[in-house]
Amino acid sequence: MSENKKSESIRAGLKTGQIYFGDPKERCGCLIWNLSKGGALIEVASDGPFPQKLRLISAALEVDKLCYVISHEGRKISLKFAP
Repeated sequence: MSENKKSESIRAGLKTGQIYFGDPKERCGCLIWNLSKGGALIEVASDGPFPQKLRLISAALEVDKLCYVISHEGRKISLKFAP
């Protein structure tokens, strides 16, 4: 894969965002490590439990996506964007 294509498919984020669990009051801040067309890797302040379905929002990265948790290791969560 060419370097140009690779940079288009995965963007380094290191931007802040919010994850929402349903009710707008049920949310927490996150750091978005990387972002692709299919998903994202985020880090949250606590390691504990998160629902399998949530919404990721980041004004800085122009993201507002419904997501599914693919894996959760410590404070890092891998997300897949819903179709």
